[in-house]
Amino acid sequence: MDPGGILKAFPKRKKIHANPSSKALAKIPKREEGEGTGEWLSSLRAHVVPTGIGRARAELFEKQIVQHGGQVCPAQAPGVTHIVVDEDMDCERALRLLRLPQLPPGAQLVKSAWLSLCLQERRLVDTAGFNIFIPNRYLDQPQLSKADQNSSPGGCEGLLKTVLSPPPPPIRPVSPPQKAEEASSTQAQPGSDDETSDGEETQVSAADLEALISGRYPTPLEGDGEPIPAPEGLDKWVCAQPSSQKATNYNPHITEKLEVLAKAYSVQGDKWRALGYAKAINALKSFHKPVTSYQEAYSIPGIGKRMAEKIVEILDSGHLRKLDHISDSVPVLELFSNIWGAGSKTAQMWYHQGYRTLEDIHNQASLTTQQAIGLKHYDDFLERMPREEATEIEQTVRESAQALNPGLLCVTCGSYLRGKATCGDVDVLLTHPDGRSHQGIFSRLLDSLRQRGFLTDDLVSQEDNGQQQKYLGVCRLPGPGRRHRRLDIIVVPYGEFACALLYFTGSAHFNRSMRALAKTKGMSLSEHALSTAVVRDTHGIKVASGRVLPTPTEKDVFRLLDLPYREPAERDW
Repeated sequence: MDPGGILKAFPKRKKIHANPSSKALAKIPKREEGEGTGEWLSSLRAHVVPTGIGRARAELFEKQIVQHGGQVCPAQAPGVTHIVVDEDMDCERALRLLRLPQLPPGAQLVKSAWLSLCLQERRLVDTAGFNIFIPNRYLDQPQLSKADQNSSPGGCEGLLKTVLSPPPPPIRPVSPPQKAEEASSTQAQPGSDDETSDGEETQVSAADLEALISGRYPTPLEGDGEPIPAPEGLDKWVCAQPSSQKATNYNPHITEKLEVLAKAYSVQGDKWRALGYAKAINALKSFHKPVTSYQEAYSIPGIGKRMAEKIVEILDSGHLRKLDHISDSVPVLELFSNIWGAGSKTAQMWYHQGYRTLEDIHNQASLTTQQAIGLKHYDDFLERMPREEATEIEQTVRESAQALNPGLLCVTCGSYLRGKATCGDVDVLLTHPDGRSHQGIFSRLLDSLRQRGFLTDDLVSQEDNGQQQKYLGVCRLPGPGRRHRRLDIIVVPYGEFACALLYFTGSAHFNRSMRALAKTKGMSLSEHALSTAVVRDTHGIKVASGRVLPTPTEKDVFRLLDLPYREPAERDW
């Protein structure tokens, strides 16, 4: 997905500055201590579906329910009174996400706006006007006996669904939301359509992986859930092709609109729907001709029924109505998630705390050290630097490094090495050919750059990654009008230099493709090494790390993977 095409829908707000002296906006009044501790939700037993609502907002809802005397429980739990869903959710999709054939007896399916109003008015308000329409077929019916189930036409199918479905989890206490960017341990659930599943995305299927990385979906004969088989040819793998030969997108009028929705779902934390749109966009961009009908769209691997319907709507009207209903929160979430150190979860948390501008964040939000630096340099970090400025930054780091040891190798990676005209940041990789002299250079180099006044802020001052050391910080070249720029300095042993250079050069899509190809060959590729004879279990988890192959140069990595060598400029996928 081209992020540039997505971000056009949410232009950077470069006129909003985190100026502590600005008082343009009044502070949001804080709730008095002790207010809202009554148990006026004691009759509420609710389940909140995070899809569409967003994980952070759903967690805040759950916390408020418990705080005011209510209970949070699974949708399948006895006595559940309300199932809270996103405003745009329909009954069919809600039940599919919940893996329920019908709505539980006595439960109401309500929009999240109802719960918001309850919390605002501090009472259980009437659900009239907030209920989701429920067709009769989804209302709970009397349960059949085992004999009836076995004799009924759908008995076997129902039994199979029961066996395959996980048991309902117990009613759980709600803890405060985790720090925004902590990795979720929630197990991803497989979806049944292009917009399904709630929960955090922790893995994708083998088919999704191959489609997003190699550019093709496996045929039905290749199986489902099996390790990705080695391709017969390499012509479908991104890492085997020069980026100059990217396929022509014959459907930009469709993909541009879908990219807006993909970005909206992403910043709202709905990763599964964002993934569904990414799959469809990738499939459309790879299709060999303009799509002209529902049947043609639906026939493309990676595009489901509902996505095909959206494509036809665009074909028929030139517009997608869903774009008219994007939440007002999306541009604000985009604004907040552009703060370095804040992702979608933190952005959602700030939004639901009532913040709407960068001034709100500066004056009222509790920030980590990294987020405070990201806010301070918000505009500078978003402004891509010209290639010439990146060259000056590299030269500054090189001069300081070689003043400490003239034999050090210093290479700027990333988009700079791929030949891009502008760069978002600068990644400088350092090593020494003797395999020893890189040791101890890391802290000395940082001290030297600080003494010169070149480094202005430390984001992650030291991140040990095996034998590699990585610094993430902020620099500024001398002279008036110079901007603060993001700088990463990575020191690696010479034996890992080729794999590290490959990794930090990118692009990310190209790297994922190479790693996936290595996996099909029983190998493993990382920024440290290329290993062979790697053993993985049936879930693809590595159980034996294998043997490290010697890779003195990048060309050796390509050769060992049976790939034609690609210059950095040909890896810009």
